[in-house]
Amino acid sequence: MAAAKKSKATRLTIDAVMGTDGILSEMVDGYAPRQAQLEMAEQVHDLIESEDTLLAEAGTGTGKTFAYLVPALLSGKKVIVSTATKTLQEQLVQKDLPMLFKVCQIKGKPQLLKGRDNYVCPQRLEITETVEQHSKQDWKKLGLIREWVEEQTVSGDRAELAEIPESDPIWRKTCARLEFCQAADCSSDLGCFYPEQKQKAQDAQVLVVNHHLFCADLALREQGFGELLPQADIYIFDEAHQLPDIAAQFLGFSISRAQLDELVRDITQAQKAEATESQTVSDQAHKFQEQVKLLNESLGKWEKRWTWEQLEEQIAFQNQLKRTIQSLTHLTDSLKQLTERGKQITTVHKRCKEFLEQFNDWRSEDSENKIRWIESSMGRFRLHLTPLNVSGPFSRQREALGGSWLFTSATLSVRNNFDYFAKRLGLADAQTANWLSPFDYVKQGVIYHPIGLPEPKDPRYIKICLRAAWPLLKSSDGRAFLLFTSHRALQEAREILEEHWHGTLLVQGDQPKSVLLQRFRETKSPILLGTSSFWEGVDVKGEALKFVLIDRIPFAPPDDPIVKAREEFLKEKGLNGFVHFQLPEAVIAMKQGAGRLIRDLEDRGVLMLCDPRLSSKGYGKTISDSLPPFNWVYKAEDALHFLE
Repeated sequence: MAAAKKSKATRLTIDAVMGTDGILSEMVDGYAPRQAQLEMAEQVHDLIESEDTLLAEAGTGTGKTFAYLVPALLSGKKVIVSTATKTLQEQLVQKDLPMLFKVCQIKGKPQLLKGRDNYVCPQRLEITETVEQHSKQDWKKLGLIREWVEEQTVSGDRAELAEIPESDPIWRKTCARLEFCQAADCSSDLGCFYPEQKQKAQDAQVLVVNHHLFCADLALREQGFGELLPQADIYIFDEAHQLPDIAAQFLGFSISRAQLDELVRDITQAQKAEATESQTVSDQAHKFQEQVKLLNESLGKWEKRWTWEQLEEQIAFQNQLKRTIQSLTHLTDSLKQLTERGKQITTVHKRCKEFLEQFNDWRSEDSENKIRWIESSMGRFRLHLTPLNVSGPFSRQREALGGSWLFTSATLSVRNNFDYFAKRLGLADAQTANWLSPFDYVKQGVIYHPIGLPEPKDPRYIKICLRAAWPLLKSSDGRAFLLFTSHRALQEAREILEEHWHGTLLVQGDQPKSVLLQRFRETKSPILLGTSSFWEGVDVKGEALKFVLIDRIPFAPPDDPIVKAREEFLKEKGLNGFVHFQLPEAVIAMKQGAGRLIRDLEDRGVLMLCDPRLSSKGYGKTISDSLPPFNWVYKAEDALHFLE
């Protein structure tokens, strides 16, 4: 669609806020208008006027947050901003939006809405306190939650209660999970927090959510079961490169052993509370639990990912799956006879029915667009049904909702081409724009690509990479991120460095991410070892970070069930799975990892790319052409010279 013509008044208003003598220059220390930021703001304004769709790649340091927020706020329209990380959510709600509301003279305040599991449910808290037996430690946690509910919280958001971890079983027993709330007919009149937060979201001009909640809403709409979010005029997705994979999670489903074990515990509790004479139901629940245990055992004790084709050959698994489904069917039928006894029985019956439907769907699925697979190990398993392509549902809902849609990230394109991302979400008709980072990469950093390293499959590969990096690690006094594509490589590096590095060694998984980053900034001679979650969304500026190493090109494992299925799916359409899937995914991940090094105009450092395939394979040029325009050096002394 042709962009609507800009009105002089709006252009002046954007200039008045973001220009050289604008309000932001007066109000924000260090703010200076950037050409790319102003250009992006103008294009977002045009997008809003024309109710179109825009894919916007904005390099690190462009200032894309203000570039989309200012025109969205000045439009006066209802806005939903969706992000991938809590860090960006909190920055938007606590810092950027309140300040921009004042600048743009907008009344009210931005609203943050999270998934309902983040909010406490007073009814479930009461049930958990009065029905179940608990350990001394759990009673203490329940006391903390009760005191917080009655004396402190207004929103009921668990983020206010740092003493209770999000994954704590006690929180799962007391939060506003969907299956309970549907049965309990909750409302804000009964003291429930989630309905009140949802109403505030309905009334707010700007609503901030995350991609998981947006995609959960998308899935409900696609299934015709209502919605979680209000309709808006403008939809903005920051960190949009993560959106297709998150959408696939919600347009499919998964069933874990932990969920089924929890169901059995809840059935036992519900029977004791509301149907004391019906001991048969609890007995059936425990028989079902035994069948689930046997199903797990039929998959073996080793950690593995199974494709459906592999599972079809596992006769023991197939027979046990039938017995498990039969047991769940009997249990569901028995609970149905008791649903008039109370809310808890109604809730667990509904959950049984949903699990039964999912098991049957998983077992009989014949859609060409979905794959069935399992990840298992001793004591746990998870069945997945995952769509290979979400473009149909996503484009249907985008069309149904209408309005203006912006998808932005520092990594949406491959060699400045947006086709890969656009096709995954059905956005073929979208406009595209690309703004380069304002950083002077030639002056601020170099890429060191050592010559002569072995292929990554060589068993000595990690040891040799670390040996090549050792002079730079000493020269930079640590202050380094070493990023790996697998946990196995990370652990191998850990063993080597624990023996040789005399500074601080920080390893992903040992502590929460925020704690590791804080320690990295504050301790002496730090090296941080990370895998996928440290490749993006991590911001360390200044002298604290001088050196980033990436061990290899982040191709997905070829034996991964989703990878194999997507490659086969593309092959059937006459496309090359490597060219049209594996390579674009690797480019986007590589751009994210490379983006950790330079985060500010004053930063300097070395990015070491170890994988020899970057120079020995033809596809290496596709990857290198997509990275920031650093100068490349191939000798350690040249990289050392830059560091020193």
